[in-house]
Amino acid sequence: MEQKLCFYCNNRLYQLKNRVVKCSSCAKKYSLLKLQRDLNVVDTFVESATARACAIKLDLSYQVVFNRYEYMRKLLIRHSHDYYEYKRERFDEFEEYMYICKSKKKDYSSIIQSQNFITFAYEEKVYTFLLPSLKRFGTKVEDAESKVAHKNEFKKFMLTNRISKLKTNESTITKFWRFFEIFITPYKGVKSEYFLSYLKEAEFKFNYTKKEQRGILRDLWRSRSTM
Repeated sequence: MEQKLCFYCNNRLYQLKNRVVKCSSCAKKYSLLKLQRDLNVVDTFVESATARACAIKLDLSYQVVFNRYEYMRKLLIRHSHDYYEYKRERFDEFEEYMYICKSKKKDYSSIIQSQNFITFAYEEKVYTFLLPSLKRFGTKVEDAESKVAHKNEFKKFMLTNRISKLKTNESTITKFWRFFEIFITPYKGVKSEYFLSYLKEAEFKFNYTKKEQRGILRDLWRSRSTM
């Protein structure tokens, strides 16, 4: 990978050894090979390849790819929240959705069977808000205090935002639900502790074109990367 300018601050690079470079401005040191590998993983993530498929395609270990996928999903959770704070006054409708896991895996104790989330719409984009697990539908029961805090957060949101429930049968929200069902199917069941990450990935990919996704992810990787 030939790169004359720093990935992080766009200033001049100095070649050190073993393809490691140092920036003349921010003083960051990094491997060009490792950076290229990570950017290749970003591009494959944008194409919605599973971690296993990405590992095979790029000839990397599954664990390396899985770790980077999870890191990107954490970045997307933060990005989603930041954008929500910026756009929250523009939300105009919402509706609750229940995802029913269709997994055929035998280990049902570790795979969620249902999960509720609220979908808000604004400017042909969506924001998702995960609701507490529902015991009566077979999902894991969260800590009582956590449930109360989560419900209070949602009530506070509804009190400070004048929005309506779903206005029409065909809307940005229903389009997202269909998109989400298609998106989540290849994973064949998602563990409850990872569900929010996958939900936010779907939200991100619904809201932006692939070109926009690459740009946003590279910017997030540039500004927050600690790996």
